[in-house]
Amino acid sequence: MKKEILAIVLLNFVLLMQAPISAQTLNANINPRIKDTSSVKYSSLKAFSDGNGVLLEWETEFENANMGFYIYRGVGEQRQLVNTSLIPGRYLRMRGGSDSGNSYSFFDRQGDLTSTYSIESLNAGGQKNDTGLITTQYRNDLNDIASDFSNSNQESENVNSNIYSKELILSKALQSEIGQNSLQADTSIQSWVAAQPGVKIGVKTQGIYRVTRAQMEANGFNVNASTALWQLYANGVEQAITVGDNGTYIEFYGKGIDTRDSNTQIYFLVVGTQNGKRILPPIRRSVKAGVVANNYLRAFTFKERTNYSSAVFNGETENFFGRIFNNAGTTIPLNLTGVDFGATTSSIDITVQGSTTVAHQIRVMLNGVELGFLSGSGRSSMTSRFEFPTSVLIEGANNLQLTSSATNDFSYFDTVKVNYARKYQAEQNSLSFSLPFYKSAYLRGFSSANIRVFDVTVPDSPKIVTNMAIRPDGSGFQVYLPSNTGRVFYAIEDSAILQPSSITANAPSTLSNTAHNAELVIISHKNFMTEAEEWGAYRRSQGLTVEVVNIEDVFDEFSFGIYDSEAAKSFLKYAKNNWQTPVKYALLIGDAHYDTRNYIASGVRNLLPTKMVETVYLETGSDDYLVDFNDDGLAEIAIGRIPAETALHVTTALNKIKNFEQTVEQNFARGFLFVSDDPIGYDFVGINSRLRALLPSEVPRTMIKRSDGDAPTVTALLKNEMNLGRYVVNFSGHGTQSAWTSGNIFNNTIANQLTNADKLTVFSMLTCLNGYFIGTFDSLAETLVRNPNGGAVAAWASSGETTADIQEVMATRFFQQLSLGNIKRLGDLVNDAKTSINAGRDVRLSWV
Repeated sequence: MKKEILAIVLLNFVLLMQAPISAQTLNANINPRIKDTSSVKYSSLKAFSDGNGVLLEWETEFENANMGFYIYRGVGEQRQLVNTSLIPGRYLRMRGGSDSGNSYSFFDRQGDLTSTYSIESLNAGGQKNDTGLITTQYRNDLNDIASDFSNSNQESENVNSNIYSKELILSKALQSEIGQNSLQADTSIQSWVAAQPGVKIGVKTQGIYRVTRAQMEANGFNVNASTALWQLYANGVEQAITVGDNGTYIEFYGKGIDTRDSNTQIYFLVVGTQNGKRILPPIRRSVKAGVVANNYLRAFTFKERTNYSSAVFNGETENFFGRIFNNAGTTIPLNLTGVDFGATTSSIDITVQGSTTVAHQIRVMLNGVELGFLSGSGRSSMTSRFEFPTSVLIEGANNLQLTSSATNDFSYFDTVKVNYARKYQAEQNSLSFSLPFYKSAYLRGFSSANIRVFDVTVPDSPKIVTNMAIRPDGSGFQVYLPSNTGRVFYAIEDSAILQPSSITANAPSTLSNTAHNAELVIISHKNFMTEAEEWGAYRRSQGLTVEVVNIEDVFDEFSFGIYDSEAAKSFLKYAKNNWQTPVKYALLIGDAHYDTRNYIASGVRNLLPTKMVETVYLETGSDDYLVDFNDDGLAEIAIGRIPAETALHVTTALNKIKNFEQTVEQNFARGFLFVSDDPIGYDFVGINSRLRALLPSEVPRTMIKRSDGDAPTVTALLKNEMNLGRYVVNFSGHGTQSAWTSGNIFNNTIANQLTNADKLTVFSMLTCLNGYFIGTFDSLAETLVRNPNGGAVAAWASSGETTADIQEVMATRFFQQLSLGNIKRLGDLVNDAKTSINAGRDVRLSWV
């Protein structure tokens, strides 16, 4: 084969992946030789400490209907349960019949070097099996042995995983008025906004926000421009603001968002061409003889997001849920304030997500009072409303108890919403409330007389109420609000003014300008822009037109600055259809993660979004979705990813590409290696034999079978052949995100030991999950590409679970075209191979 076939653009740099904390596995058929009486067979059990807690890591080679794990510290009478909530195993996390192994971790903050542990697995039949004693080893820095131990399951509370909101329950008349007066998001205005210098302000919660002149100036805003021209935008809609004297600060009413990908609304502050919108001070005059309102209706909502499950198919709804429980039950604390016990009834909405495939019946109790049962079946979402006397509630700490009916009746807690009448009482010197038509109210509980009340019925045009009576009220102060039309308000004492979660410079961008000229678009996380430019320069030297794009600019122009996986798709579709030179290839630089909201502190990995899609067996990440513009599962642009967490990862990848493309030995003469698993569930040797026959007769080829010896013998054979630098390595068989099975003959540890740096290899892995790049642990494909001393120049693998027959159809086309040499670029070769699959949308989307 000619050098240029893989040389010009190795775009399918293939998107290495990682499995969710339970690394998903491959196949529905398991080697009966490794089954035993336990539900789990472990391949690794480790505990490490640097003196500040203990990190436990374990890998399973096999899981048979494993529900999950309990971790115990100590032995005998000193034995203590560390995790009160079950750590879900493969059976709860994954859909389908596969019993392959997974990877897990847990961080015990209370452990130390003297701690010993045991891990207990629980299977679907209620049987428990113990690992025996695990001793703790010393390591100077846990980060040397864990990608980020903050990603591990932790028994300690994580602020990111507990989501609270307090929404008003409004009358239909008020809802209608809000809807009629709220402006729709405007993409054309946003394009202009994104092209202006200014600052971006991130907001996560409702409140009045202040940004000082010093903060604006420090982030590049032109504070010397006329303050009359200062304008604030959200979703392409101008927002009313207050500007302090001489531009000393701005204040605005802000609210967070709650989407699958983000909780942060982005506000753009720019210098406009006309006077900006300001918060006006209307006078609220008393209308009619108003009756004093005693309360307003509010919904207190709590969502818990501690567990991810790829087994749940729920469309665009996120797959993060809370604690998992069965008939042992769980208690969920709820803190309610300002309860008006004069109201007769209240209600509670409870949503749980079924985890096991059995019928579910869940007993619901609130503060020891039984409310009824929540019922459903299988992996479905279940929601019920229960009404009860308000006297059941407690001012302050309340407890919701959920208990299922059987040991194998597992469900995830999802969301609880308490709907109740609340007094007009401030919380930490702020109060969000509504006032009915022609009623007045006394707002109490403020610590000083420095109180302001804003009419926020139209959120982008708040108004400040001016004619209020503020007077002492016991040890605090109260506000009297006269009767008038029904409105939504936000009251605040000065000490409760909020600071934004982020203030950053807005670098002007014009991606929506059609004059751009690029065959290849490189989209990079901001941390890797220097390395991305180096990559772009290299491709330009080969004659390609290239545009290097910061993913922040994509968000700014195509999702109003908000982190959103759909933004990349919208941008790439626009670039292909509207740019002067239609885009043909896309390279993503930056790792992705299923934890887009950083619920489990995985932010280090979630740098550049992918799209979570549902396939036959599981939800997984798909970059091909981002370039599938007609929803047939086929990419309209060849796409690849460098799943980098550091700049070094990008540099390593580029150096490998240069080395591979410039070597005189980049040809078929280096030979092909075909590796076959045991014929369990499918004839994998047969697949490789048929693929091998597609190569030109003069091409050297080697076959290694799992049956060629015991696991160490086969591993030694593989390492030797791979270190010789075969041109292509193809594996056909069962696998996990980090290994080939049976017998774990090739895994991440071995991949890191390869030394074929001068003769790099293209890896094709006809198995499941070797390309799972969205989890906490590194995938095998990722490890192969990141190895600076050898391994892969590119890897083609699956981020999901697919069947061997479909894999063979696709691989047959791939090897046919590879042998013919008519398709010159790897990205095009992969896309062509996927066309051979009829109606195989999930295979097309999950192979990366």
